[in-house]
Amino acid sequence: MAPISIDAGASTLRAELLPDGRVRVGDAIFAVEDLGGGVWRATSEAGAASLWAAGSRENPWVYHCGVVYRLRVGNAPATRQHRDDLASLSAPMPATVRAVLVAPGQSVVRGETVVILEAMKMELPLRAPHDGVVKDVRCQPGELVQPGTALLEIQ
Repeated sequence: MAPISIDAGASTLRAELLPDGRVRVGDAIFAVEDLGGGVWRATSEAGAASLWAAGSRENPWVYHCGVVYRLRVGNAPATRQHRDDLASLSAPMPATVRAVLVAPGQSVVRGETVVILEAMKMELPLRAPHDGVVKDVRCQPGELVQPGTALLEIQ
């Protein structure tokens, strides 16, 4: 089977689709079930987790516990990001901004929730990718945002 690369920020995990349909990520093996509507359940010996998937076949992503994972099948090259993109935070899917928890000039720490989105009737917390200072907020509560559009900048 073709290897699967799972990109999460600066980290890349390797995964493999097994002949029986399960997925191996590192030493863990998961049974994956499509629940419909972009919702999936992954079950392993450690328990079960809900995942949300969206995107196209060429650019799929999975959302789990506040982190967006981009998937690449086979030897497809990683998408390059410009330095400016690395400092901005964007929606992983079309969503509505429910809350903006920071303001320009505010210090944030890596992992701190800075924006809460709602998509597919679920809240999606966006977390600061690194320590820094909020340079600009480009969204407001109630606004519909599209994937890839910068919502705020962190220096």
